[in-house]
Amino acid sequence: MTIEIRTILVPIDFSSHAEAVLDWATHMAEKHGSSLVLLHAYHLPVDFQQLEGAYLPPDFWKQVKTEATENLEGCAAKLRERGLAVETVVREGYPATVIEDEARSRHADLVVIGTRGHSGLKHLLLGSVAERVVQKAPCPVLAVKTPEV
Repeated sequence: MTIEIRTILVPIDFSSHAEAVLDWATHMAEKHGSSLVLLHAYHLPVDFQQLEGAYLPPDFWKQVKTEATENLEGCAAKLRERGLAVETVVREGYPATVIEDEARSRHADLVVIGTRGHSGLKHLLLGSVAERVVQKAPCPVLAVKTPEV
């Protein structure tokens, strides 16, 4: 059986874990001649949305999207210098759902995602985007675990 990995979806959250995720995705893309789709999903946590009287400046979402796009393009530029085909996508929505939708619509062959490895109460309270993606993605998922800092 030959495994073809043409498109790799790489969700990036700009955390300290993102570098390890990009390293793994780059390695896989170079090894398989794959193109990369760097994805950033943003949303307001439910807790914030429920705060009565919470104020967001009129251009808040525009600024969030602009900053995310600039940061993602910075990551992409470094990868393009290495000769890789890279596309960037910034979308609003719950990250796990956005990742699943992008993987499906782009017919991704692999998702490379970071996981912090939370357990116990921290996992219960914070949930796990990576865990949901592993369960629901339409393709294989490589979860890159980095130690908690």
